Amino acid sequence: MRTQRSTRAPLWIPALFLVAGASLPTARAQEGGEVYRVPVTGTVEMGLAPFVSRALEEAAAGGASAVVLDIDTPGGRIDAAWEIIDAVRDASVPVYAYVNRRALSAGAMIALSAGGLYMRPGSTIGAATPVVGDGDRASEKLVSAMRSEFRALAEERGFDPAIAEAMVDENVAVEGISEAGRLLTLTTSEAVELGVATGVVDDWPALVASVGLEGAPVREMSPNWAERIVRLLTNPMLAPLLLSLGFMGLIIEIKTPTFGLAGAVGLVCLAAFFLSLIHISEPTRPN
Repeated sequence: MRTQRSTRAPLWIPALFLVAGASLPTARAQEGGEVYRVPVTGTVEMGLAPFVSRALEEAAAGGASAVVLDIDTPGGRIDAAWEIIDAVRDASVPVYAYVNRRALSAGAMIALSAGGLYMRPGSTIGAATPVVGDGDRASEKLVSAMRSEFRALAEERGFDPAIAEAMVDENVAVEGISEAGRLLTLTTSEAVELGVATGVVDDWPALVASVGLEGAPVREMSPNWAERIVRLLTNPMLAPLLLSLGFMGLIIEIKTPTFGLAGAVGLVCLAAFFLSLIHISEPTRPN
């Protein structure tokens, strides 16, 4: 007597599909490329902009899935922040910001320029009034430019522009949030509640998962030796000192009959100052 062959699939086949399905997110993340982690830490100076620009270019060339700016800065030069913002906006890969403690002053502007803004618990963002070298408030012309820049970033990100302006100008009041005469700085929970930040993440695995790239490998970017030197020489604390020592050395040398140590020190300081500016001019040139 002929028996019919069973058409039921073996029990191990559904299990195989389940295992394969569970591994798909990781496989897709790896196929999509790495996540580049770019530290934006310390003072924002003219040496930081070339590093960030280079990291974004390498990420695009390497087929990265995303770039995350790891931000912890008290601020710095506005012109350096503008160059970084332009590089972020021109990037061909998604760029996210992770406020890892502080994004103050110029750092707040950089954080707001990213496509998504995530904050670590206990972090702060804001306090972006521009100041001059002696610490006094900058001219109204510069303050107005900063207000407009922050307002444009707020409109782009979709939250109340008045909140962004209150970070720059203490004369701007936001009902229920900030009084006139007080510069606005937001905590993590306040930033999320007001729509300034996208979300709260405790660590890097949570951040990568939040941007939809769970399981993607992370590549740590760091400045090369030349960028480290430029960052040091263009630091707002050191650059004026180099310039002052350079001119003082030359003045002393002019008043002495022979060339000596003062002239040598002056030339070295001036060379270090101006060569650092020459070095940063090429990487920050717009495409």
